[in-house]
Amino acid sequence: MTSSFVRAALVRAIHGASTWLARITVVACLCLSLSSTGRCQDEAPGLQDLNDATTTKLSARQLQDLEKVVELCESALTKGLDDDNKTYAEDLLSATLYEECSRLCRVIFDQQPPNPQWPDIRKLCLPKLNRALELRPKMASSQLLLARLLSLPGGDRAEALAKVNQAIALLEDDPDNLSEAHLTRARLHENHDEMKKDLDVAIELNPRNFDAWRTRGLFYLSTGETEKALSDLRQLLEQNPDDVVAHQFIAQAFRQLKQYDEAIEHLDKITENDPNALVAFELRARIAEERGDLDAAIDNLNQAIRINPRYLNGILSRARLRLAQEQMDLAQSDINRALQLQPGLPQAILLRSLVYAAQNRFGEAIGDLQQLLRRSENENAAGVADIKLQMGTYYELDQRPRKAIETYTEILTATPDFQPALRRRGDAYLSVGKHAEAIQDYEAAMKLTPDDPGILNNLAWVLATSPRDEVRDGKRAIEIAQKACDLTEFKLPHMISTLAAAYAETGNFDEAIKWSEKAVSDDTEEQLSKELESYREKKAWRELQELQENPAALNLPNAANSNELPNFDLDKPQPVPVDDPAEPLR
Repeated sequence: MTSSFVRAALVRAIHGASTWLARITVVACLCLSLSSTGRCQDEAPGLQDLNDATTTKLSARQLQDLEKVVELCESALTKGLDDDNKTYAEDLLSATLYEECSRLCRVIFDQQPPNPQWPDIRKLCLPKLNRALELRPKMASSQLLLARLLSLPGGDRAEALAKVNQAIALLEDDPDNLSEAHLTRARLHENHDEMKKDLDVAIELNPRNFDAWRTRGLFYLSTGETEKALSDLRQLLEQNPDDVVAHQFIAQAFRQLKQYDEAIEHLDKITENDPNALVAFELRARIAEERGDLDAAIDNLNQAIRINPRYLNGILSRARLRLAQEQMDLAQSDINRALQLQPGLPQAILLRSLVYAAQNRFGEAIGDLQQLLRRSENENAAGVADIKLQMGTYYELDQRPRKAIETYTEILTATPDFQPALRRRGDAYLSVGKHAEAIQDYEAAMKLTPDDPGILNNLAWVLATSPRDEVRDGKRAIEIAQKACDLTEFKLPHMISTLAAAYAETGNFDEAIKWSEKAVSDDTEEQLSKELESYREKKAWRELQELQENPAALNLPNAANSNELPNFDLDKPQPVPVDDPAEPLR
C-alpha cells in the first residue's frame, strides 16, 4: 500500500462516516496504521504532529487531552501538510473543538440550575466553536451548540437565529438533533405563533425531548392556557416522578387555577425529596399570601431564608408582608438586610420609603424617593414618572397639596398623557379649591381611561357640588355618576351619594333622597347623613375644600447618611428573639 493510496483512504473514510466523531474514529485507526509503517514520516513537516494528535485523540479522557489534540492539529497545519492530510487535520481539529465545547457545556445545558460560572464557560467556548466552523461551515453540531450559547442571557439573539437556521438546514436526516434545533429556535422567537410552531415540531420529531415538553408547558402557562400546560408538564412526571422542575411548574399551573390544595401536593413532593428546596417554600409563601394567610406566608419565607440567608427576593417579600402586618421594626430590619446584600437596590429603597410613610415619617420617605430619582436620571421616563407619582402622594399625605401639584406637573410636562398623574393632580386641585383646574385634569384622564369609576365619580362630584356657578353642570353630573355606579354595581356608598348630589343639583330632590337614603343605609358616615338632611330640605349640596399647606419644615434625611446600615454576617445563623423565630438580632 503506497502512502498516497493510504492518504486517499483516510479522506474517503472521513467523508464516508455518518457523523463527525465517527469519521475521526475511523481515520484515527487508519492513521495509526499508516504511522506505524514509517512510510509517511518525511512527506510533510507537520505530519509528526498530526500523528501525535491522532494518538492523543484515541486515548483522550480528560479535557486537557482534547486541548492537546487541538494544539497538535494547529501546529501541524501551521508547519504544513499535503492536501489529503490537511483535510484530515482540519476534520480532526473541528471535531475535537466541538467535543471539547460540548463537554464543557454539560454544566450549562444538562444540569439544573446551570453552573453559576456559565458566562465564563461561554466566553471560553465561543472562539473555539467559531474556529471549528471556520474550518467546517457545514458542521451542524457546532452551529447548533453555538446557537444555544448565543441564545443565553447577554448573548446575540440575531446571530443565534442565524446559526440555528443553518443547523436546521443541515440536520434533515438527524431527527433528534433537529428537534433540539427547533427547540433552540423556539426560545429565540418573540412571536408566540412562531414559538409554538417550533415547539410542536420539536416534540413531533423527538417525543422524548422532555426539555421541549417542559418549554411548551411553560409557554402555555405564560399564555394562560393552564390545562394544556398541565398536560405537557405531566409528560415529564411520567418519565421521572421526582422531576423537581415539573412539580414546580405544575404547582404554578394549579396556583393560576386557584386550586391551591393541588398545588401544595406537588410542592410537598419536592420537599419530600429535598427538604431544602427553596423554590417550594417560595411558592408556598405566594399561595398563602393569595389565600390571605400572611402568617403562613411569612413562615414559609422564614424557611426559605434559613436555607439561603442571601435569598434577596425572599427577604424583600417578607419585608413587604411585615409592612402589611404593621410590623414596622421587623420590616425595616429585612430592608436593611437586603440593602447590605445589594447596596442601593431600588426595590429595597422604595419599600423603605413605604415603611417611613406608614410611620408618618414623610420627610424620610420623600428623601428615599429623591435618592431613587438621582439614580434614575438615565432611566426611561415611565420609571421616573412612577417615582415622582409616589412622591406626590407622600406630599398629599403630609398635607402639602401644592407641593404635590408641583410634582404632578413635572410628570405631566414630560409625559402629558400619564393618566395617574392627571388623576392625582385633579384630586390635589380639588383639595385646594381649584375646581376648574380639577375638572380639566379629570376630563383629560377620562379620555384616556373612560371606564375608571374613581375618575368618573370625582368629576361628577365637582360638577354637582362646586359652589362656583360657572363650573357646575348637574345634567352631565347625573350622566357621569350613573356610569360610575353602573361600573361598581351600585355597591359603593360614596359613589351613590355622588349620584344623589347630581340629582339634587338639577332640582330632582325625590331621586336625590332615594339615592342618598341608599347610601346612608350602606354606610353610617356622618357626612352622608348631612347630605340626606340637606336634600330633604330641598337644598343642593355644596362643597369647597381649601386645605392649607403644612407649615412645618420637611425633615429630609442627610443624603450622606441615608445608606448607613448595621453590619452582620449574612452567611451565619443568627441568634433570634423569642417572638420571631427567623429574625436575626441587630
